[in-house]
Amino acid sequence: MKWPRLTLRARAALAAALAATALGAVACSDASYYWQAVDGEIEILHKSRPIGIVLADPAVPEQTKARLRLATRVQDFTVASLALPADGSYRTYADLGRDYVSWLVVAAPALEMKETTWCYPIVGCLGYRGYFSRSDADAFADRMRAGGYDVLVRPVRAYSTLGWLDDPLLNTFVQQDELDLMATLIHEQAHRRVWVKGDTEFNESFAVFVEQEGLRRYLEHGAGETGAGNQVAAAALLNRYRSYLADRERFQDIARSGRERLAGLYASPLTAEDKRARKAALLDEIRRDYQKQRPSFRLLNYDDWFGPGLNNAYLAGIAQYHVRIDAFAALFDEQGRDFSRFYSACESLGRLGRVERQAALDRLALSARSREKRAAVLPAPREKRAAAADPLGVHLLSVTHAAQ
Repeated sequence: MKWPRLTLRARAALAAALAATALGAVACSDASYYWQAVDGEIEILHKSRPIGIVLADPAVPEQTKARLRLATRVQDFTVASLALPADGSYRTYADLGRDYVSWLVVAAPALEMKETTWCYPIVGCLGYRGYFSRSDADAFADRMRAGGYDVLVRPVRAYSTLGWLDDPLLNTFVQQDELDLMATLIHEQAHRRVWVKGDTEFNESFAVFVEQEGLRRYLEHGAGETGAGNQVAAAALLNRYRSYLADRERFQDIARSGRERLAGLYASPLTAEDKRARKAALLDEIRRDYQKQRPSFRLLNYDDWFGPGLNNAYLAGIAQYHVRIDAFAALFDEQGRDFSRFYSACESLGRLGRVERQAALDRLALSARSREKRAAVLPAPREKRAAAADPLGVHLLSVTHAAQ
């Protein structure tokens, strides 16, 4: 359901009414959590201004205006070329006066490699709890730590209301690196197009695939601008994006390897005390793995991620952002690389039960791997060799929208 053509006051009232309805179905102890979410959303709505008005405001820095123009070009491209929603999202701008829009609390059992989940109205069960206040997030994280959980508090620059509201551009992600800004816009718009309640792995892998395929197309088409100088700049951005993805894939490899070693430890017959001792040693090994490969990272820095706080909460959800990308790539090929048909096919998968949906994605991933094996054995036609070697080729997009 969408709330179009409503005044700011009406949208704020509806947001509060929606949350109040949800509150009637939850315990009183959760009331403060939902009300802080309402307050945070209302703050965003009240601070939103149409982009045209912001561009005409002499008090707004020129750098901010340039990013808003870029965001508008990307948004126009997502509608025209990626068949993403042509609604009122990202046509307004809100400066929240802080670096992050919200903070996520992720928790995992100390001796299990799995995220703790919380269930919500509309979106289903998710592996995090979100707060618009850092102090509220820290307080909840402290309670989870006291309960024996490994915890991560992660700042968030952007999020989507999944089409319930027209999301504004926020200063928290408009001021990012331009590649991050473009990727964020496409990623969040993908969530607005397809969302399966309670299936984070499906939703994030889908959005990452659309983000990466969409951004590749945008950059290959000259980033929406004409002129030789702009084309050269777009080509440079495309090469930079290749390095960006390579860094993220390298990060994923390190994190995934560490995750698997820890999961193996937790499944072993060792005593809890021995597991805790071995866990500390394995976490040190993971940090050393990163330090060994750190010189190979060209653009991204994960020093904080692999710092002293590294624990299960950092690693448990890593796979959810990339594990199904090869399946979505295969589905995209099956649908003739047509985005509208692809989204319809994804929606059909979303209507399946969870077990059936996972089995269907497994079959798609298997077909993708089979094609890759055949391509490795059989000589490719000349015109396809460059695409196969291109790190932005669809079958090579098995990297994540890395945790920031």
